[in-house]
Parts: sequence; C-alpha cells; structure tokens
Amino acid sequence: MGWTSYHATHYDNRGRVDRKAECDACFTEGLSAGWYKIEKSALVGTTYYAAIRPLLRYKAVKPRVGDETEPIPKSEQRVFAVVFQTSTNAKDYYNFSYKDMDETMGPGPDDCPLSILNLLSPTDYEYANAWRDRCRVKAARKKAERSDPNSLDNLPIGTVIKCGETELFKSAPMAQFKRPFWMVVGERIYYRKKTILYLGYEIISKPETVS
Repeated sequence: MGWTSYHATHYDNRGRVDRKAECDACFTEGLSAGWYKIEKSALVGTTYYAAIRPLLRYKAVKPRVGDETEPIPKSEQRVFAVVFQTSTNAKDYYNFSYKDMDETMGPGPDDCPLSILNLLSPTDYEYANAWRDRCRVKAARKKAERSDPNSLDNLPIGTVIKCGETELFKSAPMAQFKRPFWMVVGERIYYRKKTILYLGYEIISKPETVS
C-alpha cells in the first residue's frame, strides 16, 4: 500500500506528533473501535510494530443484510503482526503520514521487538514466517553486539579502526552529533555505522586505560 497522510490528533507533552498513539488509534478508534485488541505495540525509531488480535467478523449470512457482526470465538482468534512506517512534517497541515503493512506482505523493516513476536499465533504464510525469522536473527545479532567489547558501540572514544582503506577515529559527541561518531582521521568526513558494518572493519588502536 501507499502512504496515508492526515492532520494528527495525538501529541506528546512537547507538542510533537505521538506516532505510536496515532498508529494505535487505527485499531482502537473510529470505525475500528471494538474490532481489534492491541496485545502489544512499540515504536522502534520511526517504525511502529504491533501484535493485533481480531475480535469481530461479519456474520456469514446469505443474503447478507447490512453489516451484521459477531464475536470471533477465542479459539479462532489469531494474533498477527502489523508494521507501519511513519513520517511527520510540522510545517504541513497534514503533519502525519504512515505506510501500513501486515506481516504476510513480508515487510522490509525488521526490528520488531521479541516481546511482540512472542505473542503472534503460528501461521502458514511463507512471507510472514520469513519476516519473523529475519526479525529474530537481527535481534540475536544486536544482543551479541551489545555484549561484544569490540563492537562499534562498545569501543571507547579515541579508538582508531580501519574500514576498507580508510582509517576512522571515534569522536566524543560534538556539534550536531549527540552521540559518539566515526570520522576519517585528519578530515571532516563522517561515516555512518551502517556503512562501517557493511564494509567491515579492524581495530588499529584503542586509547590507553588510566588505572
């Protein structure tokens, strides 16, 4: 599906669009009220992930009269995942945009928290299972990186690494950078973490530890 844009109705205490609340509202407010239960939702960066439980369905009657609904028996309810990519623009009246997908579409974003994945019902959809596996593999890799003293995030300020043929220096936060960042030694050229991981790196030196 494409992007949907509209004027947001949910804001945080700083006046910014509350992306998570806007996405939650797609399942709890308006025409969707009563149809779904959000088992758990989370915003990771600008991407929204949620485990959704359908509660109602249209009655299977012939001929169909109106939009009669009936509760879905607990034994038939299946929890599935949804993924919303989001964007905001404070300068536009239509200040919130989202692109919604469910897991059967094999979404590209794959940072779904394990706490949400663990709530999902088993499925036979190939794309959904492939997406779940991709999310779990990525989560395991991130967990390993957090405990690795030589991962980019854990290397101390002042470390020098070699990325391809280029030497990079880990700098403390400064100017527009709120977190430590990597820059080319002797130059004002910056490397993103994704670029370094894609190219690979080796540690040249670490700062001496003061005991």
